[in-house]
Amino acid sequence: MRWAVMIAAVPLAVAAVSATAGCTDPRTAVGECIVGGSTSNHDKLVACSKQHDGKIIASVAHGSDCPQGTDWSYTAKDLKVQCVHNEKNY
Repeated sequence: MRWAVMIAAVPLAVAAVSATAGCTDPRTAVGECIVGGSTSNHDKLVACSKQHDGKIIASVAHGSDCPQGTDWSYTAKDLKVQCVHNEKNY
């Protein structure tokens, strides 16, 4: 009986690991610059050498976790809250 449970558990464990393995994105937006402000579309990342409105200083789970120096934040497509410091570069 124990072998039957173990044989059934192994494929389930493999399926669970496989399902979550590709879900995390190892890239982080911290240090990236963006175009847009607190009331516009924010997901446009640009090179910091180009015109930009802010720099992402932290990527956190909740807006309340943003560090000091955050001027505004937004929730990205991956549901992480991006903490932004205003940094106009024109």
